[in-house]
Amino acid sequence: MRSSEHTLLFAASIALAVGVASSASRADAPPLPSASAAAPPAASGSAAKPAGSEEAPRPKRPERDANTCFTCHLSLPDAKLRKAAEEFSHSVHKDERIGCVACHKGNASDPTVQAHDKTTGFIVRPTHAQVAALCGGCHEDPTFVRRFNARLGVDQRKLFELSRHGKMAAAGDAASPTCTNCHGVHGILAVSSPNAEVNRRRVRDLCAKCHGNVETMKPYGLAATQPVAWSKSVHGKAFHEGSEQAPTCTGCHSPHAGTLPGTASVAALCDRCHQDERELFLKSPHSRAFRKLGLADCVPCHGDHDVTRTSWLAGMTPDSACAKCHSKDDKPKKVAEDIAVLLEDVQKAEHAAAVDLAEAKTAGLLVPDASFAVDRLRTAKIRLITTVHTLDMQQLGDDANAAKMIAQEARDLLTKARRDRQVERRGYFVAIGLASLLLTLLVAKSIQLARRRRRGES
Repeated sequence: MRSSEHTLLFAASIALAVGVASSASRADAPPLPSASAAAPPAASGSAAKPAGSEEAPRPKRPERDANTCFTCHLSLPDAKLRKAAEEFSHSVHKDERIGCVACHKGNASDPTVQAHDKTTGFIVRPTHAQVAALCGGCHEDPTFVRRFNARLGVDQRKLFELSRHGKMAAAGDAASPTCTNCHGVHGILAVSSPNAEVNRRRVRDLCAKCHGNVETMKPYGLAATQPVAWSKSVHGKAFHEGSEQAPTCTGCHSPHAGTLPGTASVAALCDRCHQDERELFLKSPHSRAFRKLGLADCVPCHGDHDVTRTSWLAGMTPDSACAKCHSKDDKPKKVAEDIAVLLEDVQKAEHAAAVDLAEAKTAGLLVPDASFAVDRLRTAKIRLITTVHTLDMQQLGDDANAAKMIAQEARDLLTKARRDRQVERRGYFVAIGLASLLLTLLVAKSIQLARRRRRGES
């Protein structure tokens, strides 16, 4: 009975499978033409419509590669034509949402020469005057830019047009720099890339290509000494030593605005890093005098590109900043000399404390308190240098005395550490001596007991 039931179920399954396959094949087969479909087309030329539908769906045209320009140029035998594609392969613009047509226009989906049809807007090579507007077409659009980098500004073109570089380019000066002169043409890299010429670590060399070239600067009446002067300055030396705070060209001049700082703006630039110095300077006699003479706040003493060490500025030596104006005035001369003495004393105290601390660490001493004191001494020295901007001898004297007290504290801590080390060593010697004596007595006692034991046995 069970065998017959199994047989019936198996037969029913086969019948069901055959029925499903048959209906599927009928669904896949093309529908038979109706009478209206088989009839010749109407006089109006309209296509016949399948029964049960208003309009037959049109097949979609297969989409071509959005980067047909790149694919084609990369395969060209001509190295000159292929170079653009090779450079573009590493560009930040190599994105199907940007591609070649963002700058050159044309039709990137057409693999024929029709893609180069100028009547449809194709641009072979943008002119020098067109570059800024062409780049700004995308970089001014916040909606478009934020799809790639939400932190990227959208005011570069406006800043460039306000800059001297932008005004020169607008006036038709073909030698003036524009976007592609700094960022490149096809191989544009992100500013964060260490290989990008606009990267912070390389921007000085980029600016030096023009501003360090005498022949390039000669028609504009500008000196070509700024890049070398900056490299020798405290800013340049700190930068080459790896400082991330040291300003480069774009730190003061701005990457796109590139404006030449005037008398009023120089101090505002310095103020971005040296706020305390600026506030104290505004309270000093120099602030009022500089304004009467039309001088910038910082440049007369510190310079602009060749900013020197502050310790070299005070005093009345031939190279000092004070001697430029006060060589004949008795009172300012005395103030300058007194300031130089205070600075020199504190610097000597700091140097001596630092050397003493290094020797203690080399000897293996653990001196965290002394290390902290030396750090405080460096801070006190910086405070003294900052206070120089006030020309207030009372305040300068107080700051110098405070620094000297910290230096003395560091020396006392190091002296105590050495004394404690000597006491510890003496204690070690005493302990070793006592241990040796005890060990000797134990050995002697053990020998004595061994001898007695042998006598007793004999």
